[in-house]
Amino acid sequence: MKDGTYTLKSPAVSLTGNGRCDFAGYGAAVVGTGSATTLVVDGARITNKGVVRTTVVADDGANVIVKNSRLRARNGTLPADYRATVETPYMESVPWMLGLDGNVRATNLIGAGTKATYINSIVQSETWGALSVEGGSGLQLTAINSSVGNTGTYGYGTYAIGDATVRVLGSQFDVGSYATICAGPAASIHYGDSTREAVAALNSSLGLGLTKAELATVPARITVVNSGHFGFMFFGAGTLKLDGGTVITSAQTTFLNKGQQTSITVDGSDGAQLNPGNGIILQMIEGDDPGPVHVDGKMMNVGVYTEPTGDPAKDGSFDPTSVHTADGAATFTSIALAGDFYNGVRAGKNMVLTFEDSTVRGVISATEAKHRVDTIDSSNFYELGQVTNTVKPAVNNGVIVRLNSGSTWTVTGTSYLTRLTLAADAAVRAVSGKSVTMTVDGTQTAIEAGGVYSGAIVLTVG
Repeated sequence: MKDGTYTLKSPAVSLTGNGRCDFAGYGAAVVGTGSATTLVVDGARITNKGVVRTTVVADDGANVIVKNSRLRARNGTLPADYRATVETPYMESVPWMLGLDGNVRATNLIGAGTKATYINSIVQSETWGALSVEGGSGLQLTAINSSVGNTGTYGYGTYAIGDATVRVLGSQFDVGSYATICAGPAASIHYGDSTREAVAALNSSLGLGLTKAELATVPARITVVNSGHFGFMFFGAGTLKLDGGTVITSAQTTFLNKGQQTSITVDGSDGAQLNPGNGIILQMIEGDDPGPVHVDGKMMNVGVYTEPTGDPAKDGSFDPTSVHTADGAATFTSIALAGDFYNGVRAGKNMVLTFEDSTVRGVISATEAKHRVDTIDSSNFYELGQVTNTVKPAVNNGVIVRLNSGSTWTVTGTSYLTRLTLAADAAVRAVSGKSVTMTVDGTQTAIEAGGVYSGAIVLTVG
């Protein structure tokens, strides 16, 4: 539907068989396109099965609003002659280098200035992705009081690429692999509550057209994420904000940063929680995406990741004790955290952690991060991001910790830092019954409130 205002009321669509291209909407059940288009889909029941047989596509500046609907996409069978590629006109399966499989995503958002909003709806993909954003600029994806996820083992809830803005308010995410993949380079992601004020503001700014009566019936809810693998994965730069009562529960690491510039903020003042099943809140590693390979003039997904060997060479031009714009930064406010933080990047990227009125219990350290296997290709894609850590002194992977007012770090194991700053009322402690000692450049040094320490810092518990 193009260049007009449309409402689809209670459509029932069931498509079986392969589509053609979800970057253009070929094979989708519903497509809204054109900067003069507003498309409202209300009470839809769309169930598709097939390769790139998408349910809803928003394109080319359209404003697509889906409410009170159920959307489900299931995988099909790829053509026998299909070869996996990242070239968008021909891509019919997810690039396995994301740690995923599958050949259909439930929805897609593309173009320039396009908006897609899902309200009080259920959106499910079998694998790949439920709410996807691909290419373009100025894209806005919003989920309000919706249930989003994957019915299979792998998949994401949302994707954020370019300068896309992704908002998740008052929604339930049950995902196979990630709540959100951030592909950057300037994506902005927010998970929070669907307060009346927040929904009313989006109704105005996004042109949702919700009446006063409809707004009055939108309940205020928290956002809950349950992931079978990671919470959030960054293979591009971006910002992520978690606030309100948002609860992130993941079988593995909460934040997986593959060597990217990040600005993560978690505000726990209204009850936000992070629950990593493997006990790791933030893991930084080198990018393990081998990328596509040129084959006969096409970009094919036949790359192989090979684990680097040997110790990283020291980069004399990089300062691991200073904060750089391109670092992986995270700030935690008014929250109690239990978990570890590791920087396993080999080349020039610091982990910068700021705690404000917060407690953290765990190891915070530079580390040697190793994948469980030495090579990864399409046959064992699920090994991407899966690493073990051996804490070691920083080389080009500084760890900068700032304990601001009211914050306490309870150290549970040996931790290697490059800079530690404590406010006058901040503290570093050991677990009950033990003590923590610190050396700076090999010299034992007292840990004092208000202190600033820089260099090769080692905290040990004994």
